[in-house]
Parts: sequence; structure tokens; C-alpha cells
Amino acid sequence: MKDKELYEMLNEENRLKSFKKWPFGSDTCMSKEKMAEAGFFFTGSKKEPDLAKCYICLKELDGWEEEDDPWEEHKKHAPYCQFIQLNKKPCELTVQDTHELEMHRNMNVGKKVLSKMIVEFQKQAEKTRSVMEGLV
Repeated sequence: MKDKELYEMLNEENRLKSFKKWPFGSDTCMSKEKMAEAGFFFTGSKKEPDLAKCYICLKELDGWEEEDDPWEEHKKHAPYCQFIQLNKKPCELTVQDTHELEMHRNMNVGKKVLSKMIVEFQKQAEKTRSVMEGLV
């Protein structure tokens, strides 16, 4: 997902719109409304039809069950999430809250990108070592 698209998920209504192919109905604990309220947006596919991601901590969760509570699952799997730590529904967020969440989201995106770069660097370093050892 591009950064602009991720930024749009700051808005609860945009997160709600992302759940077009959500496998759970509105009459379950797992309604798309409850998922969006808990900070999630839909990222699923045919292979993973119930995959959702938090717009702040970027934690992805799947394997949802009808009786799961999105807030509780988010707390259980990402207690470090700044959105969860605020413990406010989206409609209760202040401008200051939103600004701080956006700052944390940007930091989380940066950490994720940096982690991928480190892994790639380590792979490349291992290949280079193998080549160099073959020359000795």
C-alpha cells in the first residue's frame, strides 16, 4: 500500500469503505464497522479473505472468528499500538491525538521500511561473503 493510501486510512470512513469483501456480516462482533472503529482496514485477498491491518501500528491480523472482539484482539496482538494505548473511539480523537497518531504512524512506516532494508542488506552481504570465500 502506498503511503498516500495508508494516510487516507486515518479517516474511519475510509477504513470502513475498504471492507468491501469482508467475510463477516453486520450482525456479528466482527462487523466491518467494528473493525474500522478498532483501527483496522481491509487488506485481504482470495488467499487471505479476512486479513486486516491497523492504520497506526501496521499490525496485520487474520484468522478472525465471529465472536472475536476487534478491540480486544488488537490489544492482545499489538499492546504497543499507540491507537490502542489512547483507548478512544475515532469519534473521540482530538486534533492533538490525531497529530500524535500520524507521527507514530510515520515512525512505524519508517521502522518497517528500515527493517526490510536491513534484511535485504544482510542477504546481499551473505552472497558477497560466499563469492569472496570462493575467491580465496
